[in-house]
Amino acid sequence: MIIIEWKELLITAGLDEKEADIVCMLNQMQNRKASYLAKELKLSRLDAYNTLSKLQEKGIVSATADRPMKFNSKTVHEAANYLMNLKEQQILMIKNGLKDLDSKTSTKSKINLSNEKNNTLGPKFGVIKGRTHIFSKIQEMIESAQEKIFLSLGRFGILHLTKSSAIDSLNLASKKGIVCEVVACLDKRTLKFYNELDETISIKHSDNLSSQLCLQDDEYVLQFLDVESNPVGKGRNDAALFLESKHFATSQLDFTEKLWNESIKFETAIKRFTEEFIADPLKLVIGEGSFLQQISTALNLDELPSSDTPFNLDNLQLVGNTISEARNKLSDGSVSNLRLLGIDLNLMFRQIGNRIGEELSFSLNKIENDFEFITEVMDWWEYAGLGELNYEISPTFRILANLDINSDEDSEKFPIWELDDGILEGALIQRFSVEDKTTLKRDVLDEDSGKKVVYQILQLNPHFD
Repeated sequence: MIIIEWKELLITAGLDEKEADIVCMLNQMQNRKASYLAKELKLSRLDAYNTLSKLQEKGIVSATADRPMKFNSKTVHEAANYLMNLKEQQILMIKNGLKDLDSKTSTKSKINLSNEKNNTLGPKFGVIKGRTHIFSKIQEMIESAQEKIFLSLGRFGILHLTKSSAIDSLNLASKKGIVCEVVACLDKRTLKFYNELDETISIKHSDNLSSQLCLQDDEYVLQFLDVESNPVGKGRNDAALFLESKHFATSQLDFTEKLWNESIKFETAIKRFTEEFIADPLKLVIGEGSFLQQISTALNLDELPSSDTPFNLDNLQLVGNTISEARNKLSDGSVSNLRLLGIDLNLMFRQIGNRIGEELSFSLNKIENDFEFITEVMDWWEYAGLGELNYEISPTFRILANLDINSDEDSEKFPIWELDDGILEGALIQRFSVEDKTTLKRDVLDEDSGKKVVYQILQLNPHFD
């Protein structure tokens, strides 16, 4: 509503809530008594008179000579401009005052003040309230940076950054050679705002990133404590903690470096939205345990003797031949030899399958109906020649996959069934294991026809409404 927007504008310009309410009311109906305003705004008469008196002092409201008095107000546009001019005059007075003080302050006094500041023991901290004040502090940190600025913006922080003058300071700092790094959780609704960042600024994406902070060099940290849930709100109740502490900044530096290294390049992550496919790097876990022990066993290496032994050419030749034979065996390219080196092929194939399934589900995310989604997955499964895929509705919704499960660790066949199972698993998890919508349960059934993998989708409406 327009009235609400008027009120927010006036409060931003410097009025309190009661003052803004009265100005908005008088803009609708001029020449009103204080008693009328008090009744309409649910104020006491004393509150109404006091607020009107303040507005008169500010030059925004005037009163008639009638008995009782009636009040009129400047238009919202006039009032906002009037208040803005007052603030500009106040800022100008402060600037002139600082110049005057600088001219009267000797160089010696400045040095003494600086030393006093630098010799203050212990870290400093303070809580900053209001989004406007927080980003003003971020701007100050950017302009004071000597080497580096790191910004963690969460999902909607880029929106707030670009609405503040801190964005200009950040772009200028980066052009001057300050290292500027930004990590955010990309969202389709805010992608366009990243275009306002200078091309010299490094940007990365991190899934589910919620924390917001600013790290300046290795000494100053601003950590958001509370952010309004509505991303387009005014953020008057936003709060942040500002700390001047080398120890705390160093600990945050470790965190930000880890976050930066694990995040995805902006150019890669944005393809989810511009080209509608996942191009993120796939990181595989190939196994666990000591790989030194694994290869020592594969090469028939016995434990080293506890003390030096006399050189024996025959023994050296014998050991060398044994190792060579073992290495030659490893080089024959067999699946079992990969397992000897500690490579878990089952895990690797399942991870690759999960990623394929995740991408498949992502490509179908415009399908809102769950049953239609599952039907499309089944069609893709059949078209890809992955075997038989069926579903049952009662008593719970179940997807049944006939897979050629091979649990023989000595098999020379690649565990392709893990890939197939991983595809189905990844697609279902991507679709259903979000926001506690459903719960997935995986089982392997032994039947006469062979083993069958069953996925139960619990809490899913059987009618797929």
